[in-house]
Amino acid sequence: MQIHLSLRRKGDLFVYGIPVWYRISSAVAALALAAASIFSGGLGIPGSIIVIIVILAAFYQERWTFNTREDICSGRMGLVFAAKGPTFKASEISRFRVDNFAKGRLDQKNLPPEDKMPGGSQARLIVDLKNGESFMLDSVLFKRRAELEAAARVLADALAVPLE
Repeated sequence: MQIHLSLRRKGDLFVYGIPVWYRISSAVAALALAAASIFSGGLGIPGSIIVIIVILAAFYQERWTFNTREDICSGRMGLVFAAKGPTFKASEISRFRVDNFAKGRLDQKNLPPEDKMPGGSQARLIVDLKNGESFMLDSVLFKRRAELEAAARVLADALAVPLE
C-alpha cells in the first residue's frame, strides 16, 4: 500500500506530508480492533501484533515543512515521538526537480518516452541545495507524475526557486 503525500498551505507555511485522514482512519481501525478483542475475549499473539502495528501506523509521520517567512525547511520521518530528518534554510534551496525512474533499466540516462515507461516506474520529487546535497521528498508511480509536478510547482513558486 502506498500512501500519497498531500500539500497543505497555512499562510506562509507549506506542509507536504501524510494526509490527516490517514491518521484518523488508522486510529479508528485500532479502536475497532481493540474493541473487537475486548468483546471476543482476546486476539492471541498474532492478533495482538496486528493491533500494535495498526496503533503505530496512526503515529507514523512523513512530513516536509517549508516556512517561507522564517526561511526554515525541515523533514520528519518516523513515529511522531521519535521522528528525525534534515533541517535547512529555504534560502539554501537551489531548485526542485522531478526525476523519472524506469523500472528494470540499468541505464537511467536514456529513458523510454513517457508513453512507453514500464509498469512500476516512478516519478521522484527532489530538492537540491546549493551545497550539493539532495533530498527526495516523494516518490510516486509514474502515472501520478502530474500530481507530483503540481505540488512541486506550488513549492517552487512559493520559495522562488526553479522547477526542472
